[in-house]
Parts: sequence; C-alpha cells; structure tokens
Amino acid sequence: MLSGSEALNGSWPKAAVTPIRVMLVDDSVVARSIFARVLNNCDGIQIICEASDSDAAVACLEENEVDIILLDIEMPKRSGLDALPDILAKANGARVLIVSAFAEENGPAAVQALSLGACDTLAKPGRAGFSGRFTEILIDKVLRLGRSAQERTDDKYAPRPVLDYRTLSKPRCIAIGSSTGGITAIQHILRNLDDSLDCPIFITQHLPAAFMTFFARQLGGLTRRTVKVAEAGERVESNHIYLAPGHAHLVCRSERTHVVIDHQSSYTASRYCPSVDAMLESVARTYGCDGLALIFSGMGNDGLAGARALKAFAAPIFVQDMQSSVVWGMPGAIAKEGLATAIMTPTHMTDMLSRLAMST
Repeated sequence: MLSGSEALNGSWPKAAVTPIRVMLVDDSVVARSIFARVLNNCDGIQIICEASDSDAAVACLEENEVDIILLDIEMPKRSGLDALPDILAKANGARVLIVSAFAEENGPAAVQALSLGACDTLAKPGRAGFSGRFTEILIDKVLRLGRSAQERTDDKYAPRPVLDYRTLSKPRCIAIGSSTGGITAIQHILRNLDDSLDCPIFITQHLPAAFMTFFARQLGGLTRRTVKVAEAGERVESNHIYLAPGHAHLVCRSERTHVVIDHQSSYTASRYCPSVDAMLESVARTYGCDGLALIFSGMGNDGLAGARALKAFAAPIFVQDMQSSVVWGMPGAIAKEGLATAIMTPTHMTDMLSRLAMST
C-alpha cells in the first residue's frame, strides 16, 4: 500500500477505451455524492452503481460488473470488514479500495482489510477535506487499480515453475518486497514455509509506519518464527522475520562473524519509504549469491535496482506472475528486464522453497 506522497508520480495513466467501472459502498449519502462527482469528472471512470450498506453491495454485484469497489468500513447492519469476503466472492476480480476514516484511525482494521483481500486503503477526510490532495490521490488509485483489473495475462510472462534445482542452493536469507496487493502473498509464504528453512527473512512492505506493529502481530500468528519490526543495531538471528519499520529503510551489513540490521533514513535512488531497492542492495552486499529475493504485487518499480544488484552476484530472484498479482508493476519491471530467475504464483514459490529447504 502506498502512502499519499508515494501514490502520485506527476501524471495519471491515460484513459483506456473501456472506462473503469466503479461501485460506491458507503452509508453516507454525502460521501457517495462527493465521490461520484469527483470520479465522474475524470475521463475514463464511470460510476456503475451505489450501495448504502454491505448487503446492498453484494446484491448490486449480482447484477453489475465493476472494476473497482470503494468500500467504507464503519456502516450499519454489517461492517465493510465483516462483509469483505462476501463482496470479494461476488466481485469477479474487481479491486476493493477501502475509503474510511478507520483506514487512518484504526491500524488493525486497515491491516485486516488488506489481509482479507482489499488492495489498498485511503483515509476518508472530514467533510471539509474532500478536495485538493485527497481528490488527486483518490483518482490516481482508482485509475491505477482499475487498469490493473482490466489487464489480461501476457503469455510471455505466464508462470513457469519448472526450475533446474541443481543451479539453486539453500539460501542464507530471504528478502521479500511487496506493495499493493502483496500482503496475501506474504501470508501464504509464511503460513506454508518449511520449518527446516530457518534462515532470517527480511520484509519490506509498503505500509504506513503506524500500521507496522499490527502487521507484525498479524504475521506472527501465521508462523512459529519470531516476527518483529526491525530495530537498528540488532543482530540478525535464524528463525526470525524482520519487517521494515515504515519510517526508514531496512538494510543489513556484516559485522565480524554476524549480520546486523540498520535503519537507513535516506536513499535517494527511490521515492518509496521503506524501499525494497535499499533492502535488496544491502542483501546483495551482505549475502551475495546466498541471498534469495521474492517480489510480490505492487505499483511502480521498487525492487528493480535491488534486483540488478542481486543479479550481479548471481542471487536468485523470483517474481509473482501477472495473473495472481493485483498490480504487476514491481514484479513486472524485474521480469521485463530479464532479471527474474522465474515467474511464479505464490503457491509455486512455497513449493520451490520446500525443495530448497531439503537441499544441502
């Protein structure tokens, strides 16, 4: 998930021939009317239907095809969070963007929404704030997520899980980079990771700093490994999973006989914070060919420079395939430059890691 400052890069994607179809789900008539006015004024976006509660949203999806669902969390009868699995089941691939005051005020609710399959969150401002920066960010997210929902799988970049395992060895560390839509892939990997693969895992997920403690707690419930937000100066240990803190870049370095974590406050090569590039470049320097990277769904190209650094050391890089990604920006950039060892679904990645866990 990108923060507001990261979401914009100065221009919106060009309008496609097919407009992005949007459904609004919010119990506030005022909020729905403002969203409708803002989005209808943007070329390439069309409001298809509106719903005042979650049950009405499910009913609307029975009759309408949409690309994007703007969903509030706090609503009468049934919260958007409770209804999210049912909405996704009827959504036919539509992306869900949570637009709610809870997206800022309630970190656990926002992280849970992302874990349940929402693609991104955006904090709903007070009535006086429905303009300016909020409007720009809302339109940008709808356009980018809408385009990704309309993309078709390119056979050239279809999953190719067949690997020559003779060229691979058990890694000394795993580095995971992820953004929009990548949390469910991270969960799948950690939930199914072989216990004998005990190397440290570094994760850079684009999330606001305030969400990271909740994210660590949630991931900790999926694995017997220790999951924590990385602290500057701590020694890296086996069976530990370290999360980038959100306000700084997670990097590592060798110190005599062990590896130490640092927080890097500045990294000019990337506009993202935390940056996947910064993490991967440090992994390349510290672990060389013994590092292994997994790059999941996300907008932009964060991780591309880091993948180049890993490639120079012949370290393996596995990227999520287009079809299973919410947005094939980050993994696609690496695949298109020919840096990926393989293009895989998260399920294929867990199978591959299980094979590597048994290698010597």
